Amino acid sequence: MNGPGQVSGTRSVLLTVIIVVAVLRLAKDVFIPLALAILLTFLLAPLVARLAGWGINRLLAVIVSMAIALTLVGSLADLGFNQFADLARELPGYQRQLHQNLTHIRGAVRGGVADASKAVEQLGRELQRVAPGEPLPSSVGKVQVIEAPATPLKMVRDFFGPVLKPFGTAVVVIVLVAFMLLRLHDLRERIISVLGRRNLYATTKALNDAAQRVSRYLLMQLAINTWTGIWVGLGLWFLDVPNPGLWGALALVLRFIPYLGVWAAGVLPFALSFAVSDDLSRPLLVFGLFAVLEFLNYAVFEPWLFANQTGISPVALLLGAAFWAWLWGGVGLFLAVPMTVCVAVMSKYIPQLGFLLVLLGDEPVLEPHQRLYQRLLAANRDGADSLLEDTLRSKSMLEACDAVIVPAIRLLEADYDRRALGAAKRKTVLEHVDQWVQERLDALDTLELREQGKSRSIGANAPWILCVPAADRADEIVAKLLAAALLECGIGAAFVTPEALDKMHLDENERTVDAAVVSALPPEAVAPARAVCRRVRGGTRELPLVVGLWDPEDDLLKPRQRLEAAGADRVVVTFAECVAAIEGLRVRPESPALPAPRPQGTVLQT
Repeated sequence: MNGPGQVSGTRSVLLTVIIVVAVLRLAKDVFIPLALAILLTFLLAPLVARLAGWGINRLLAVIVSMAIALTLVGSLADLGFNQFADLARELPGYQRQLHQNLTHIRGAVRGGVADASKAVEQLGRELQRVAPGEPLPSSVGKVQVIEAPATPLKMVRDFFGPVLKPFGTAVVVIVLVAFMLLRLHDLRERIISVLGRRNLYATTKALNDAAQRVSRYLLMQLAINTWTGIWVGLGLWFLDVPNPGLWGALALVLRFIPYLGVWAAGVLPFALSFAVSDDLSRPLLVFGLFAVLEFLNYAVFEPWLFANQTGISPVALLLGAAFWAWLWGGVGLFLAVPMTVCVAVMSKYIPQLGFLLVLLGDEPVLEPHQRLYQRLLAANRDGADSLLEDTLRSKSMLEACDAVIVPAIRLLEADYDRRALGAAKRKTVLEHVDQWVQERLDALDTLELREQGKSRSIGANAPWILCVPAADRADEIVAKLLAAALLECGIGAAFVTPEALDKMHLDENERTVDAAVVSALPPEAVAPARAVCRRVRGGTRELPLVVGLWDPEDDLLKPRQRLEAAGADRVVVTFAECVAAIEGLRVRPESPALPAPRPQGTVLQT
């Protein structure tokens, strides 16, 4: 449960977020040019730094960088405007051809549609005849609105207003970018001073992280968009679609909108190809061109160039695009990814905004053992088995037990101990884990039988270990898991219950084992482990006895003292530590590689 202080802090953070969003929306005429200027600064800063590194004066480097950027943008705009003017001249002809093609298609399906339309009209007439509406009064007055003649000032404002606003925004952005590039280091120091003078390291790291991610994203996105635009133009030119340069430039620009922009750019050339062709072959080829290019971008170029540099999940990108479009309109669509990346980086270094990193980030928010436990709780057996198999492909059995499986069982026992989990659910989860462990042991048994008569994985001088559970079902499963891990490490091992242990010969003269490991899982582990230690020591004083308390984060001072008083030789907390302790045993040459005939009542897996 959340405490009062945590709830109050959450409310304060949410209130601050709401206020910031409201300010960004109300003052968008101020923040949109500022955001555009900051992003363009991120884009041009590496070029300025490279020119300055070559010994060029910073002012001259900024001028050269701005000149290159403006030349590219101007060339692209000139190409787009010329192509658009040509399209506007030819548009009436395309409209007629499109109308004819649609007429042919409509004629092909007119029969069924016409019959359905007639049926609907007839049904409407019947309904009107059965239930006629109220007749309208004949003397309905008509109101005519006569607008006052426009004044010369209003005419000038209506004509130049739509042009002056974007032009003014562009001028403001250019000026801001120039001054930001000139005073970049000074601006960085001022931002650090405002945000975190007392924690210079974290603030500097946050700014560097945001700058690197956004700069790399913009550069790589510009490269991919340029490549896409060029091939769109060439492909449409080869397919004889009018104005291919316009559609290539449009694809270059609109592809900055995540996921949907390129398809929005493909709508018009698709419709135009339909207008200038007599069949569907050319429109289908246009669609195939965009589909192939996007497949190459998503499957090859973006993973290669981006390499998850944005750190944002695909769903978060779509939601971010919708949010910034609502906040700032069409400009927000182009700014969606960089602004979302900046928010994610801020949430990474500001603890109060950590929930945004969880919602936006692409990294797993749960540890592997937590994911396994969650899938077991959700009765997702296939998902749990898949996670275990994936873990074993990248880790050894020993590492998987210490990092994933045993911590998941420990979470289960902790929830059951504080009564957050019912006995029936606990039993179901443990049965699934036990089934998986038993299948693993059976596989090892089959492998051992196949290798009889050949070079064995268990050497002649390897120790033979008994894995004994301390108390309940969870301890039994972890003891079996330990036996499987020891077998895969080349150490002979068997699972044996405490009751069967009493019937075995554990004295020095007749002993067929080299050590015993008592498996005890917290939180209630010490008392049952001490009881088993006493039972072992009641049969022999010479057998090495190891106790596994499988919780690396627990304080072992008092438990170690109590267990050593009960006869334990060593206390370990991980499977790796247990293997190290077993490998350090002094093995007698006459110790057999396999146990003597199985005592009655003992469960062994070899």
